[in-house]
Amino acid sequence: MRLKIREDKEETARCPFCATLIKAPEEIKTETGGFIGGRCECGAVYVCDPTGHNVGEAYLDALTYACGEDFMTFDSLNAGENYREAVFNYDLRAHKLWEVRDIRRDYSGKIIFIQLGPQ
Repeated sequence: MRLKIREDKEETARCPFCATLIKAPEEIKTETGGFIGGRCECGAVYVCDPTGHNVGEAYLDALTYACGEDFMTFDSLNAGENYREAVFNYDLRAHKLWEVRDIRRDYSGKIIFIQLGPQ
């Protein structure tokens, strides 16, 4: 399934770590399954949860993808120490993201960014 971005919308989705425009998420196959996401030029990875109902699974997919599916590395990561994270509301069709105000009340799509490295 190829995801199509609406042609009448300007691409405004940017990486929160380097401000580079990111490509629209696409299907990525992994050893453990697959997800919708991508990788920024700065090395950050992003995973999209179009419904906003599987944010935890998308978060784990992003961490696993960032580690190159090396579960030993994955198991040793600590947020804020070994990687940075950012979560935004995301409209997959329009390829737009905006700040999450209250994740408990907001059921729009989400996009999770992970960038490995010491903080």
